Amino acid sequence: MFYIIILGLLLRLTNIVKPEGFWNDEYVSWYVSSFPLFKGFWQEVVKQCHMPLYYLYIKPFANCSDTVLRLTSVLPGVIAIPVMYLAGKEYSKKAGYFAAIITSVLSFLVYYSQEVRFYSLLFLFSALSLLFTIKYLRKNDWQSLAGYIVSNILILSTHIIGALYVFFSFLYVVIKKKKFSIVLILMFITIIAFLKLPVNFLRMMPASQWWGNFSYTNILFLFSDYFSPILTNNVNAPPVFFYNKSLALWLTVPTLIALAGMAAGIRRGLALVAAGTVLALSVAASMGILVFITKYSIEILPILILFVALGFDRMKRTGIILLSLFVICHLGAYFTPHYVTKLKRYEGHKIVGDILNKQNSQNILFTYYEPDRFYRYANVDNKKLLYISKSNRHIYKDNPAEILSEIPAGESVSVVFLDSVSFFDDKFISANKNNPKIPEMFLTFSEVKNSLIKRLDKDFTDYEVSRGGYWTVIRAVRKI
Repeated sequence: MFYIIILGLLLRLTNIVKPEGFWNDEYVSWYVSSFPLFKGFWQEVVKQCHMPLYYLYIKPFANCSDTVLRLTSVLPGVIAIPVMYLAGKEYSKKAGYFAAIITSVLSFLVYYSQEVRFYSLLFLFSALSLLFTIKYLRKNDWQSLAGYIVSNILILSTHIIGALYVFFSFLYVVIKKKKFSIVLILMFITIIAFLKLPVNFLRMMPASQWWGNFSYTNILFLFSDYFSPILTNNVNAPPVFFYNKSLALWLTVPTLIALAGMAAGIRRGLALVAAGTVLALSVAASMGILVFITKYSIEILPILILFVALGFDRMKRTGIILLSLFVICHLGAYFTPHYVTKLKRYEGHKIVGDILNKQNSQNILFTYYEPDRFYRYANVDNKKLLYISKSNRHIYKDNPAEILSEIPAGESVSVVFLDSVSFFDDKFISANKNNPKIPEMFLTFSEVKNSLIKRLDKDFTDYEVSRGGYWTVIRAVRKI
């Protein structure tokens, strides 16, 4: 186990320094945690769509470097390895080792062990939930019941959609036990109370998750993201599974190996917990309420890993061969540019911060994001900050370029564009204004970008265009 844990640690430490800085979700994690506990912290937590535990977890490190904050995700990612060993060991020692090895090398878990978000911590809580579910159903002791309750409360306190997983897990335990206890009744009441939160959350999701549609490929990418070294559905899945033929083998071979193990080791009751969670998310996604992203269902991953480990154990020598091939696929991917720790954060905010600090304009106009998204990296002291964001875009709907009238003659301005949401030309915008298949946000911020650039061309001089990742920053001086 020592060597398995060390392997997992080393994989999670490789390329942990990200020169692009935090991307939006990571930045939000830091931004919320940076507020004083009783002077703004809880007000910021309420504005978020997830529960407060993770923000409290990273709060002691809010003033630390990006790398230290990433290490807070490495820690639970490594601890989860022996926890998965213990879950597998409930069936056999060999299954425990197999589960630990898979957890150690799994690229999906390596990736989220470097992201300043709650998913690595959530996987640990989910692994604990699985462990204590198995132990409680087998031993019926109060220690296992306490572990089951605490681990599920930790999930509920971290991930708002986690209430769906906890609900199906609770149903499985009750049906398996065939009896209620006072503790289980209290937990049922707690779950029902928590379920109100994801219901309200799902009602507001269309306003915040507007960029993708659900299709069968989401389910395919669910398994390939979990078990292949290629992560595709981090934000939104392509419309076809084989979107890149050069990646086809990396996508399919380890995924098929894992599915073979899963088929041999599946346990019906736990499978229903996983299937119920995925079905609920799929229904929400098909209704346009939610974008189906693999990480949203990370609570079921410990169950799937356990099935694979049990299947390999059951297949004996063939299982060892398949496990070896699976590990080789993930470790082999390390030597390719596609490995998860080498992926660039093209929306990293440090890219913008470095450009703005170099341009040193007197005024800064942000589009799509508001100024506070860049405070960690950009020196904005004594600068006038303007913005056209998701929250106030309707104010500038008729004439976005009018905001440039606020720049005094002779003064410089840096205008920040996020290219990944503003890439349509005027002709396309005009032809698709009422097309429901084109997200309104793409149309709006493409129009904002085009309008601002036209005004800059007309009323400003001394152009300087800087690009990095998915960002374009234009510096210009208003004509006198």
